[in-house]
Formats: sequence, structure tokens, C-alpha cells
Amino acid sequence: MNELFEQSFPFWGSLAEEEQAEMILGTTKNVCKKKTRLHFGGGGCAGVQIIEKGRARIFITSPNGGDITLFRLIDGDVSILSAACMLNGMDVELDMEMETDCTVYTVPKRLYKKLYDENGSVKDYTMEMVSEKFSDIMWLFNQFVFSNVASRLAGTLLEHRAMEGSDILHVTHETLARDAGTAREVVTRLLKQFQADGMVSLTRGKVEILDVRKLGKV
Repeated sequence: MNELFEQSFPFWGSLAEEEQAEMILGTTKNVCKKKTRLHFGGGGCAGVQIIEKGRARIFITSPNGGDITLFRLIDGDVSILSAACMLNGMDVELDMEMETDCTVYTVPKRLYKKLYDENGSVKDYTMEMVSEKFSDIMWLFNQFVFSNVASRLAGTLLEHRAMEGSDILHVTHETLARDAGTAREVVTRLLKQFQADGMVSLTRGKVEILDVRKLGKV
């Protein structure tokens, strides 16, 4: 665990040995199965989470039950927003869904808050990470407001291509719709158009990207 913390937290070396030991002893490990969902905010504050292995999707849920993907976490990523509620005046409601089986380490709010209050390096790191994530989210919302759906879908396909490291994507239309912030029916219609334009090839449960350059210009 010491190696994981050293890789995940830039402030690790600035902690006293006693603080490092307390953090290691207080951290819990959980193996979460694919499709497990966790909720943060609304009075519940888990603490800071590290995805040691796997991939998780962070999203928000609308009043009508739909959801929008904000970002994803992969091996070694830190979910700092799960602890944002420890910051004064900030309580963000988020959900996390495991897209694969995940090994998750959680530093409890009480323990992380103590380090945050007493160590300037921890506070600086936390504020920087929270600011960075909110900047990413604002950029995403800007895309939803000002870019067209076809462009968002093309970007979503390229994002999944990068995640899978392959031109053949094993992804459902529902997942693409969620990530692009639109309806599944719209995605299905646009994918058929992309196929007619020679950018993708569609088979059951799969989307094959044929023309990355053209897709990037949508």
C-alpha cells in the first residue's frame, strides 16, 4: 500500500512517518464487482478513493432518471471529488459505476480531513485536484451546450477507442448515448449515418471505427 500511495499522492513524501502509518492503517480495501454503483454527496462523504485496478465511470443523475458521464477513472487514478464534501460549502452529488471489476482503496473522510487541515501539501494537492476536475466538468458542459450531437458522439467513439486500444469497440448504443449526453435513438440514427459515410461499421454489440481522421472532423 505504501507504494500505491507514493504513486497516487504527490504529497506522500512530505508526510511524517506517523502520518503515513496512520493513513495506511486507516485505509480500507474493497473489491467491487462490475456494475456496482456507489453514491457520494447529499450528506454522505466516503473520503478519498483510489482505483488500484479496473475502470469506473463517474456520473450525475438527472431528476428524470437519466445520467451524464463526467469522467472515468482507471488504474492508479484518485477520485478526489468523493471527498469534496469535506471542503467548506461544497457538497457535490455524484455516482460511481464500476465498468469492470475494481479494486478500490478508501481513505476515510475523518483521516483525510485531519491531514488536509494540518498539512499544507495535502491541502494544496486537494484544492488543485478539485479545481482541475471542476474545470474538466465545465468544459464538458460547455460541449453539451455549444457543440452538436454528431460531434459529441464522434468524440465519444474516439474516447472509447483510446480506452480499449482498438478500432473495434464492444459498446452498446445506450452507453454511447449516456457518454454523449443524448438519447439512445439519436445515437442509433447517427451511427447509421456514420456507417453510410464510411466512418464506422456496425454489427451486433460492436462498432468498428474505419476512418479516424474523418470521424475527428465531424
